[in-house]
Amino acid sequence: MGLTSVVRKIPYATNMVRIEFRVLGTLEAVVDGSPVPITSPRQRIVLANLLMAANHVVTVEKLIGAVWDASPPPSARGQIQICISALRRALGSPESIDTNSLGYSIRVAREQLDHLMFDDALAQGRSAAAKGQLDEALAYLDRAIGIWSGPALGGVPGRAAEVAAHRLEERRIMALEDRAEIRLRLGGHRELVEELVALTTEYPLRERLWGFRMLALYRSGRQAEALATYRTARTNLVGELGIEPSQYLRTLERAILSQDSSISGDVDDGGAGTATSVHRPQELPADLPDFVGHAALIDALTATLTSEDTTQVPIAVTTGAPGCGKTSLALHVAHLLRGKFVNGSLYACLYGSTAQPRSTDAVLSDLLHGLGVAPSAIPVALRQRINLLRSQLAARRLLIVLDDVGNEEQIADLLPGVPGPAVLITSRRRLAGIPGAHAVDVDMMSADESLTLLGRICGEQRVAAAPDAAVELTRMCGGLPLAVRIAAVRLAAHPHWAVGTLVDRLRDERSRLDELSHGDVAVRSLLADVYESLTAPAQTLFWLLSSLEIHEFSAWTAAALLDCETRQAAALLDELADVRLLEAHLSALTSQPRYRFHELVRVFATELRLTHGDQRVCTEAVTRSMGALLALAEEAHQRIYGGRFAVLHGTAPRWAGARAEFDRFLSDPTAWFDEERITLEVAIRQAAELELDELCWELAIVSVTMYERRGLFAEWRTTHTIALEATSRAGNRRGEAAMLASLGSLGVAQHAEDDGENLLHAMELFDAAGDEAGSALTLRNLAHLDRIQGRPARAVRRYEQALEKFRKVGDLGAQAHVLSGLARCQLDLGSPERAETLAKESLALGEQLGNRRLQAQALYRLGEVFADSGQSSTAKAVFQSALDLARAQDDRVGQSYALNGLGTAMLEQNEFTAAEIHFSEAVELCRVTHERNVHAHALFGLGRVYLGRGEFDTAEQFFVQAANAFAMQENTPWHSRSIEELGALRQAAGRLPARGGNEPTAGR
Repeated sequence: MGLTSVVRKIPYATNMVRIEFRVLGTLEAVVDGSPVPITSPRQRIVLANLLMAANHVVTVEKLIGAVWDASPPPSARGQIQICISALRRALGSPESIDTNSLGYSIRVAREQLDHLMFDDALAQGRSAAAKGQLDEALAYLDRAIGIWSGPALGGVPGRAAEVAAHRLEERRIMALEDRAEIRLRLGGHRELVEELVALTTEYPLRERLWGFRMLALYRSGRQAEALATYRTARTNLVGELGIEPSQYLRTLERAILSQDSSISGDVDDGGAGTATSVHRPQELPADLPDFVGHAALIDALTATLTSEDTTQVPIAVTTGAPGCGKTSLALHVAHLLRGKFVNGSLYACLYGSTAQPRSTDAVLSDLLHGLGVAPSAIPVALRQRINLLRSQLAARRLLIVLDDVGNEEQIADLLPGVPGPAVLITSRRRLAGIPGAHAVDVDMMSADESLTLLGRICGEQRVAAAPDAAVELTRMCGGLPLAVRIAAVRLAAHPHWAVGTLVDRLRDERSRLDELSHGDVAVRSLLADVYESLTAPAQTLFWLLSSLEIHEFSAWTAAALLDCETRQAAALLDELADVRLLEAHLSALTSQPRYRFHELVRVFATELRLTHGDQRVCTEAVTRSMGALLALAEEAHQRIYGGRFAVLHGTAPRWAGARAEFDRFLSDPTAWFDEERITLEVAIRQAAELELDELCWELAIVSVTMYERRGLFAEWRTTHTIALEATSRAGNRRGEAAMLASLGSLGVAQHAEDDGENLLHAMELFDAAGDEAGSALTLRNLAHLDRIQGRPARAVRRYEQALEKFRKVGDLGAQAHVLSGLARCQLDLGSPERAETLAKESLALGEQLGNRRLQAQALYRLGEVFADSGQSSTAKAVFQSALDLARAQDDRVGQSYALNGLGTAMLEQNEFTAAEIHFSEAVELCRVTHERNVHAHALFGLGRVYLGRGEFDTAEQFFVQAANAFAMQENTPWHSRSIEELGALRQAAGRLPARGGNEPTAGR
């Protein structure tokens, strides 16, 4: 019977639980219907911060700041780890709080967290109100307000909680205001007076509430009280803030004095003003009856365009890629708001994304005609036309929609000069130069929204009959609304087609854009118009980028493709991004711009490449790009390790221009590796496909830097298997040997069955080629394998052979690695003095090279020597130095080893709290790096901590987890030791009179 099956008999399991959280009142967690006591102030602060950013990562630094403000203790990170562990236990669900490289996130569905439920109900209420569905809107707002049970985040101390609670309270007040407005519009003014009196007493500076109170009183036949209410509001504002009431309240007072019919309650009073006899244009194109999605954007645009700020013209801009539906969204919002703009609506398309945009002069004439100005009355001079337009627009409640704007200059003279109208603009560019404009990006549709739109057009039953094909169809459209709409229309036009029929027709990328056309509407023609507006160099870069299979690229990628300076390439990338042929974002890791294609845009670029591009030119460009990637990766490796050691190099071409970009892109080489992780894997695959075997294996071998530090063992094996096949197929024996040696090294770490075979085969190939460096690296890995498998004497022989070869080739860094391994072997052989000497030699080499990672590894080994010799105080100091070095270079694997060593040394001195902090932090790091060996040992250490405290139930849980972890690694000695500890624990628990007694067992 295997170890895993033995461990499964241990009685410990975690059941699935239902968890709900409440922050709109006293902070509370409810598990399976019962409140869970979370009495620790720190735990409440941590939980509150996680819930306020639910499903998003909260950094450890932010949690520390929330708990301790400006003076955190040195152990703050460890104490946060303990809080997280305690919360997981209290909630009965370790999976509820995720660990990320930056911090933690709590996973909740929207119906599990009251403030998310509140936000949803509020958004639904506002959306219904914008559509004129007032009864439905009132029901949603009643539901939203009813979720509250008291002041937000009750019982959570600290400044951060106070700020968050204030933010939540502001949203509650706005919901109360929205509800009051809807009740007024529904004629509920008499019943509303009492509530508004209470609200204005509680919030005496909210002018919107004072205005509602005045209206409610006036419509209830209480004009004098309405005017008295204005005077009270003015007294409060002048007394508290030293300011007069807003234009809104002053206008309302005058309307009450004159008994203006516009506020009588017979018509909607949403700020429209009085009716006039001027021309009321209604120029909006038709709304889409099957419009889907964008609820949040609709709310944002509605809020902007109906703002009560009387000091500036409300301007909203919708931006997005070609075919993303920005015009459809703008028109949908404009139709929803027609009731708010009683003086009408104007519409003009400026064709700014084409080579022939409309002139300002022409658009001015159209707008003036729309306002009822006779052609003979329109001035000839441009400046006079502009002045006339602004005079006609002044103070009128108009909505102006300016569609497909090319740039700020095109509409600078079309914008109103004084408040009154609102302006809604669509553009592919962000138009950041329009003062006061609020921009929203229209993103692609979600999978669910795409399916909904598909069903509304071609028939929901048709979609339901072939759900898998429908999902595949929307995936091929990439969430682009225009593409989904065309696909749906094509299905509707061909009722004899199954959904899968169109999927099959779209599967071939070479004809996909042919299929995504119907009548005069086509994705290709839309993209072609934008492409034709580009400069010639941008056009070339556009189709050259499609020759790369990578998903994202940086400026250096484009520079290598064009063989030009990065600054020039960056300008061309920005030109493509400005017209949304590329999507751009700022990297959170390297603070550099990153670019990517939308799927259908990539297909269009590929078409152009196959039509316009020369195959030889494209292959040379791809080779340069991969050569740039290799050069940057090698430099990143060198900056991390402090030298070009312990890695093999080949003859693949490096792009010469990459050197000029090292400092710009590699200021943080670890972050660069994290950023380019997917790029490296895709490049290795593409190099194999293009039979660039030398580039393929060199890219794979240099990536080990990242795979090892981050514990990415699956990616390590996948990329090296690809490169091994490529080198073997090409007869590249040195590359084949390098891949076999690296796979053998991976096998040693993972205890794989074929690790020794790969290493021995690599050894044969290196020896046959006379490659001393490759032979030495393989010998070192064979020695590692011997040591792990309990053959220290043979390991020593192989380490010494490797050391001799490394000395011959002058690889000091690799010598330091070997000396560290020899030190561990001497410990296993019972020679601590010799082990100490070897560890110190390894440390000296690391210091000679100035390599902090080598120093950290040597210090860890030296700490092991002192710990095994019973010198726990010295071991603690050495392990702490190793930890400091590992943290300084963000070496998470190295940190986990050092933390585990520190925890063990502290446990030997019965420092249970300090040991718990270090073991817990090691466990959290291992969740990110997937470092299984340290993870198992840290779990075992936590079991010993709780055993030492006499907390037997918790200790048992950790020993069971450790036993399972050791069994999965086939680590028989430590699995057996875990089982022995469990037996001793259960015996001790049965012998003591009370669980968790006052005489804790000392750590062993």
